[in-house]
Amino acid sequence: MQFILGQDKTLRIAAMVSPEDSFLELVLSHRPALLIADYNLQGYINKEDIAEVHRNAPHTHVLIVSSDDDRAEILDVLRLGVKGYITKDCGVQEVINAVKTVGSGGKYFSQKILNIILESSITPEPELKRGKTMLSERELELLKLLAKGYSTHRAAETLNLSPHTIHSHRKNIIKKLNIKSPTQYVLHAIDLGLIKA
Repeated sequence: MQFILGQDKTLRIAAMVSPEDSFLELVLSHRPALLIADYNLQGYINKEDIAEVHRNAPHTHVLIVSSDDDRAEILDVLRLGVKGYITKDCGVQEVINAVKTVGSGGKYFSQKILNIILESSITPEPELKRGKTMLSERELELLKLLAKGYSTHRAAETLNLSPHTIHSHRKNIIKKLNIKSPTQYVLHAIDLGLIKA
């Protein structure tokens, strides 16, 4: 990974994690825009560490680069709020694209991960209908924008509403759908047919 990142001179590595390091202290000390991690690499970073970053360093976006093939594990990690997940068989340019996208606050998932998200989101039709009726038309519109990564301000401009109203609608969506992480906006939007994976 260090070699790949070195191919792009616009990227700077703030620190590398070793088994002896206090992981969270490093993150809080350097306050990086991006953390690249493999939760399957024993002795370095695990799922609990990633959850700690999400809670204590929300300014640091997380990109997972892993060879994990366990679908349940992958979905568990996505629910932690990571903004990107790619596999280790991705090419150099895709890795760099993912790093730049997630580092700037966007979302990036390789095709394999998108397929897992899509497959996990297929639910029986009656449940889909219940999910749709839970949300108002305006909330459905907002959910679609949130799934696309829109900020409160941008969503307000798009829907011609005040940021305060957007905030209220977002709270209702979170409560009705039991949203726990940003990734779940995407999962629910796919479930309801608002966006395509």
